[in-house]
Amino acid sequence: MRKGLKLLLIIAILLINIGEVNAEDDYATNGEYYEELCTSGNGLTEEQKAACEGYRAYLSSQTASMQEQLAQIESQREEIAANIQEYAEKIRDYDAQIETLNSQIASLNNEILVVQAQIEEKQAEIDAKQAEIDSLKGKIEDRMVASQSSMRLNKYIDLLMGAKNLQDLLRRANGIKTITEYDQNTMDEIKVLIDELNAIQAQLESDKAELEVMKQEVVDKQQQVVYLREEARVVKEEYMKQEAALEEQGNKIATDISAINEKMNAISAELGNVVASAGWTRPVNCSIYEGTWHYSSGGVHLGADFSTSIGTPIVAVGNGVILKSSDGCPAGYLGNTCGGSGSTGGGNQVYLLTNINGSLYAVKYLHMLAGTPIAAGTIVNAGDKIGEVGTSGNSSGPHCHVEVFYLGTMSIQEYATSWNGDLSFGAGWSSAALNRLCENGVGAPCRVKPESVFGG
Repeated sequence: MRKGLKLLLIIAILLINIGEVNAEDDYATNGEYYEELCTSGNGLTEEQKAACEGYRAYLSSQTASMQEQLAQIESQREEIAANIQEYAEKIRDYDAQIETLNSQIASLNNEILVVQAQIEEKQAEIDAKQAEIDSLKGKIEDRMVASQSSMRLNKYIDLLMGAKNLQDLLRRANGIKTITEYDQNTMDEIKVLIDELNAIQAQLESDKAELEVMKQEVVDKQQQVVYLREEARVVKEEYMKQEAALEEQGNKIATDISAINEKMNAISAELGNVVASAGWTRPVNCSIYEGTWHYSSGGVHLGADFSTSIGTPIVAVGNGVILKSSDGCPAGYLGNTCGGSGSTGGGNQVYLLTNINGSLYAVKYLHMLAGTPIAAGTIVNAGDKIGEVGTSGNSSGPHCHVEVFYLGTMSIQEYATSWNGDLSFGAGWSSAALNRLCENGVGAPCRVKPESVFGG
């Protein structure tokens, strides 16, 4: 029994070791694939995230200095947290630097392919030259062996002494001369081939040295990318921990509330005709990348992030009216405060007032693509397009941030015409908002976890 267990343990260890070796071989061979995969931003599967972590660790393990640099970044967390806006501004340039490095890496990889092809051609040329030299040497050796076996020790003397007359002697002497001239010509030809061979081999060694230099340059640049991404990751994590508090410092009340009230009063009769939806419609046809209440890395997160490509349609989750819309923000970055007349850092945004199964809800959509948010005052049905996914405002990649608020049983008409412009709908901001979660039995207004109505 013990022998069997030992055998299983040995097999398991071997499989683990083989897996690690294969993974390193895979990272080394398919670097471009992993670079593209791991720089694509949000929306990676758990397996892909794990693969990217492995690739990052593989690159960082190539030199001790890289590991020291990454450790130094971790040691700067407190400094980063204390100066988060400064660091957020700093990493704005990282994407440009990383893009440049990746372009240089791609160019180097193409050059490496060219040099490798040249090396293969030169090796083939060397093999051909060597074969030609060996063939000529073989001919001389064969003739020497044949001469020794038929002419004993002194083939030339034997050959001449065997002449029958003067004419025969001259003929034989002329033949010997021809043979020796042939041998000399062959040796000269071999010498030329050897000189050519040496020249090609010297160039081959030079090409190989150049190849190693380029490969090391690729590794160095890949490590620069890893370093920049690692610092950006740490800054992002620390920023997320403060994000809700930073948003709270900005606009809490819509700056265009007078215009909104005027618009809602103008369409009051139409609002009274909006029919309640029988259930929820998913806002974006993709999975949730970051969940609600807290980020996976820490920090309050009051909504769910639907991560997908730019331009993906965003739809109304139910029948209702667009209570507020804000547009005009370009593509954002971490720390960007653009939000128009809406939530600071939310970029281009839409606020939908909807009735689901007889209950009133407000739904907040952030980070939309510029020019796509539907206008305030537009009455919509569930599934109608109200914008497109973007990366405006405080955003590090394409996604749509969605928050859901339960407002009680008031009608859409009544709430819309009396709204005070509070962008949290009375459910609070930052960590204080966690005291008003519907799931904890708090009454309206309270925050609904989007996953509870849309799924994961």
